[in-house]
Amino acid sequence: MQIVIDKYLPKHVRYIVLMYLLGILFFTFFRWFFVMQVNSQISGIPFLASYLKNAYLMGLHFDTVIICYILILPFLLISVSSFLNRRFRLLYRISGLFVTVLFVLSFLIFAIDIPWFNYNFSRLNVAVFNWISTPGQMLSLAFSETIYIIYFICFLIIALLFSFAARFIRKRTLSLKSKEEINKPLLKFLLNLFYFLVLSYFFFWGLRGNTRAPLKQVDACISNNAIINQVALNPVFTFIKSFSNKIYVLDEDIAVNNARKYLGVPVNTGFDSPVARVVKCDSGEKRLNIVLILMESMTANNLGRFGNTEKITPNIDSLAKLGLSFDNIWSAGKHTSNGIYSSLYSFPGIWSQPPTSNIERAVFSGFPGVLKQYNYSTWYFTTHDLSYDNLREFLFPNGFDTAIEANTYPKEKIVGMYGVADHTMFERGVREFSSRSDKNKPFFAAIMTTSNHGPYVIPQGIPFKAKPNPVEKQAVEYSDWAIGYFMKMASEQPWFDSTIFIFTADHGANVGGNKFEIPLSFHHIPLIIYCPFLIKSHESNNKLGGQIDIFPTVMDMLNFSYVNNTFGMDLLKEDRPYIYFTEDNKMVCLNDTFMYVYSKDKSEQLFLLKNPETGDISEKNSTKVKEMKTYMFSMLQTSQWMIEHKKTGLIPLPH
Repeated sequence: MQIVIDKYLPKHVRYIVLMYLLGILFFTFFRWFFVMQVNSQISGIPFLASYLKNAYLMGLHFDTVIICYILILPFLLISVSSFLNRRFRLLYRISGLFVTVLFVLSFLIFAIDIPWFNYNFSRLNVAVFNWISTPGQMLSLAFSETIYIIYFICFLIIALLFSFAARFIRKRTLSLKSKEEINKPLLKFLLNLFYFLVLSYFFFWGLRGNTRAPLKQVDACISNNAIINQVALNPVFTFIKSFSNKIYVLDEDIAVNNARKYLGVPVNTGFDSPVARVVKCDSGEKRLNIVLILMESMTANNLGRFGNTEKITPNIDSLAKLGLSFDNIWSAGKHTSNGIYSSLYSFPGIWSQPPTSNIERAVFSGFPGVLKQYNYSTWYFTTHDLSYDNLREFLFPNGFDTAIEANTYPKEKIVGMYGVADHTMFERGVREFSSRSDKNKPFFAAIMTTSNHGPYVIPQGIPFKAKPNPVEKQAVEYSDWAIGYFMKMASEQPWFDSTIFIFTADHGANVGGNKFEIPLSFHHIPLIIYCPFLIKSHESNNKLGGQIDIFPTVMDMLNFSYVNNTFGMDLLKEDRPYIYFTEDNKMVCLNDTFMYVYSKDKSEQLFLLKNPETGDISEKNSTKVKEMKTYMFSMLQTSQWMIEHKKTGLIPLPH
């Protein structure tokens, strides 16, 4: 049998086949490990074994795509050498090294993917590069928790095992001269040609992942369970597919005209910007201070107001009962840079690109720019270093006068990799606001908390005692306590009665069960406006809105006239049919009934928010799909066009 194999199955064919099978074996191990990590979330699902079997089978398609991309170049080069009837040992060694390196890099992506999924509820994508701008923090995070170190050690062991196995296969095939070879040149050529054509067909199929059409991420959806549908995916596949960030879904002119119509922009405004429109207020201006607090990862699911019975946010819930609470608000994305950008400047996020990187060097208006027209001073407070998310280069050209960061505190105040604790930053804020030189000049302050982000550090030596909860919930409790502490300090200051306090989140968190592949808890966030001077009694507002709507809504409360050169709408006077946000490699548009999801691979789905078990209903609702798709991409492409053409800046109010 061995003689027949040696004689009629060329060594380069054996090498390619064995390396393919070895890759499948290791990728399947990682898929099994992923299932073990999410087992507690899927146990008890009816027909689980059948679903997992189908997920593993579909996973072979995704794994094959990646393996074929790894092996295609060595296959072509080694096949050419077989036709020349020459043995190129250096070529074999280089091919073996090339294959091994790419597989090891793939294993690294798998190792990163599992903790990434545990936090983001999505497979790995290009958003992971958002950490590269702060490599120190990235490494601190990677080695600050035991579980990350365990993943890294497992990766090293698997990489070594694969390297030894790959070297053994290469030596037993390519580097070993066969004792039984066909001596007839024509027969040998025809045999090599036959195998070349067979393997070429396999690679053609494998690179596509499917015989009908190229494989898409949506092909992994084999059930109505969000986690089961993640099992088949290969994170190398999702990572590579996530790189393109430009949006070209609609004709550009059509998109711009649609956006103007949706935003109610009058014809012939005289402005260069397509969305700029004058907002006129007739009543007297209210030159109040504004404090915008962006609470790290504070999903609406944490609040008792939205059904949480654990009582871990009593202070935030109390503020909601006293102020104006907007209960149907959605974050622009799932990363802090999205929350900062959209809350301050009322522009949407696009895919996973960090908007504060601002590679186009666009200048925005929003809160800082417009308020400076009214002689406001502008402050930004953060617990950590401003290099994170490129904030140092982004904030100052975009309207901020002063930024308070970690290096402005004594070293003994630093409590973790994210700098000072929230309550320490709030203490600093109260001192700065109270001691500012011109007390007749109103101020705008954006305050970004961080303590509710892992690795969690619960400060000691303060009048706060967490309940015996997991550390994640203790961090939420502490963050809530710090909000109450800040408001108590502020209430004792002379500027308190003339200040609007805004409480929202940069984004939510993966809290509670997920009925969809899109973790809605990551995007449903609180928005509370507290100002006894303006709001005499509690009000609830259930209008659909997002972070992009905070700026024009607050401007209405101030009765300021200005040019709104943003995508935000005044939730006190206007209604939007849909809100839209980014889910890294997906874009989502929803209202109270439907959720439309568009993926980078151009697949699209439509779901009923209150009936997730119905699954994708896009085929039966093509009109609704087109309507939501047109609305979302009209806004996104117009935003993209404005940034590229530098039309995003501050526009003075015409006289």
